[in-house]
Amino acid sequence: MGLRAKWRKGDLFLVRHRDAAVLVVEKTAGLLTHGRPSDRGKDKENLLSLLRASWGGRRNLILPVHRLDRPVSGLLVFARTPKARAALIADFAKKDVERRYLALVKGRMPEDQDRGTFRSWLKTDEPSLRIHSDPEEKGRGRVAVTHYRVLERLKNATFVEVRLETGVRNQIRVHFSEAGFPLLGERMYDDTARNQARFRGQRAGRIFLHAATLGFRHPTTGEQLRFESPLPEDLQGWLSRMRRDGPRTTEETPRSPRPRGGRRGRTATRPS
Repeated sequence: MGLRAKWRKGDLFLVRHRDAAVLVVEKTAGLLTHGRPSDRGKDKENLLSLLRASWGGRRNLILPVHRLDRPVSGLLVFARTPKARAALIADFAKKDVERRYLALVKGRMPEDQDRGTFRSWLKTDEPSLRIHSDPEEKGRGRVAVTHYRVLERLKNATFVEVRLETGVRNQIRVHFSEAGFPLLGERMYDDTARNQARFRGQRAGRIFLHAATLGFRHPTTGEQLRFESPLPEDLQGWLSRMRRDGPRTTEETPRSPRPRGGRRGRTATRPS
């Protein structure tokens, strides 16, 4: 499979950039990024296994650096050498990576909250694997910091841009849910939606969350790379349906996303 700028029917991922050190990939919702060691032999179709089948081999390593939840679409970077992986993981830990998401949350966020930050100590409950904030910051957990900016207020939902300062599993989903504004399509962290029929006709397992921008320093050359991905067609349609629900106000009007098949070349500019 070669580099392509256009999606084709049945595609599960697109390779946006490839060189000797890194692989930048855009995945669809519904595809697991990679399995856990304990899952060996189960659910073999995940992004990592598909990449290794297409681009791997004895001398061509594909190594995970970060992940996206199965119901989330968007951009990821994989390393192709252990040295590159160590450098990328170090930059993620130093918060030297740009990660911007687009999300639609249930409910209309207050007019005086155009911007904000969620900060909490997140820990995992066993055996459910659900994440939650622990105000006492006890036990095994990590500090999670999520910044958001309101792009558009609709009658029954709010369209937001989210920037991650940390990379704790499920942190965007947990933070917005605990604030009373769960992501549309959320099941695990929205008790009112669990075990209900599909929300507004959206397919099961899809959350309105898209990793739209990924910027990082190339682990070998030091060049600043920045990749962007517009909203996929399914999320564009979902947003349009929610806009038709009633009047809205906007802080600013987002630029209309380009069609899914539009050309999206790499840019090599310093992240803002």
